[in-house]
Amino acid sequence: MIMTPTRCFLIWTSLALALSATCAAQPSEPEKNFEHLWQTFDRNYALFGAKHVDWDALYAVYRPRVTPATTDDELFDVMAGLLGHLNDNHVRLTSAERRFQSGILGEMEMEDFSLDLVKEKYLHNEFESRVRDIFTSGWLRPPGGTEGGDPVAGIGYFHFRGFGLLAESTAVIDEIIAEFKDAAGIVVDVRANGGGDDRVGKAIADRFADRRRLYMTTATRNGPAHDDFAAPKYWYVEPKGERQFTRPVILLTHRFSVSAAENFALAMRVLPHVTVVGDATSGVFADVYGDTLPNGWRFGVPYKLFLDHQGFCWEGIGVPADLRQTNSKEDIDAGRDQVIELAMALIESGALGPRPRQELGCGGDADRARPASRPPAG
Repeated sequence: MIMTPTRCFLIWTSLALALSATCAAQPSEPEKNFEHLWQTFDRNYALFGAKHVDWDALYAVYRPRVTPATTDDELFDVMAGLLGHLNDNHVRLTSAERRFQSGILGEMEMEDFSLDLVKEKYLHNEFESRVRDIFTSGWLRPPGGTEGGDPVAGIGYFHFRGFGLLAESTAVIDEIIAEFKDAAGIVVDVRANGGGDDRVGKAIADRFADRRRLYMTTATRNGPAHDDFAAPKYWYVEPKGERQFTRPVILLTHRFSVSAAENFALAMRVLPHVTVVGDATSGVFADVYGDTLPNGWRFGVPYKLFLDHQGFCWEGIGVPADLRQTNSKEDIDAGRDQVIELAMALIESGALGPRPRQELGCGGDADRARPASRPPAG
């Protein structure tokens, strides 16, 4: 075939148009990064169903806001806006210049608790710090003396600021339980607790268990559908250690009781001799993994679903206190912790006793995030 100039022109024109169309179909760098973020959450985030989040609808709202001309600052704002709707403190986005955290913690400052105040005023500077200062323990009311001819039992207290070092923490909790074995009650404080290893929380809760009880179910997102999960894992609190404390226990929580501290609260609140006092926890339970966008920005994706013993998911809500009592900044500044004072008064009243935990809670529709299978008997 003889290639005339006209034919050559037509061929090259066709090739140029095809190449142009191919290039036009390729997303720009801002668009690539947005798609990577959205698709990663779409495939791995575990809490769309539990939180009733329509991820496709959010895509329809936010995707048109990203164009080839979108700047880095504009792209960060769009992504932060998208992720903010998840109301999830574990969801974070970090660039070299900026940092975003979804959920309430990024909007709050902890002003309602001071461990220094507890040490000075309520433990009278007589306390012991253990395991790299993770644990602080002492007597809120030392044992001794008599009342009406009967010996007065003390009120024990321990605070811990995180869940780590499983072997060391397990040994320390056994020491603390032994020290407080004759106490009238124990106040367990997980305010200002940033979380950590759920195995540590279970080990501590086991020292307060009266019998084996289901307290939590976890499941890992493992498929393209938002409700694709692997087989659930069932978590039980059960008597462990040399001794267990089953007299009245008060667990203190607030909004800065985070992650593993909340799962610990799920374990403690199924025990009939435990009363939760304070405020709701942070509302962030799931395990999270880190990922990277094509442009180098880092983000975190919660990939597990955590349910309480009734099958309800408290993500974005927080574990509620049985008795709500909060401190203001002014309380702390004035040297008063009303939460710990209520805990002491409840134990001193002698009115606390074992009570049945209801099978159905007041959290809402407990079936909306329940695993398909049921836990084995136990």
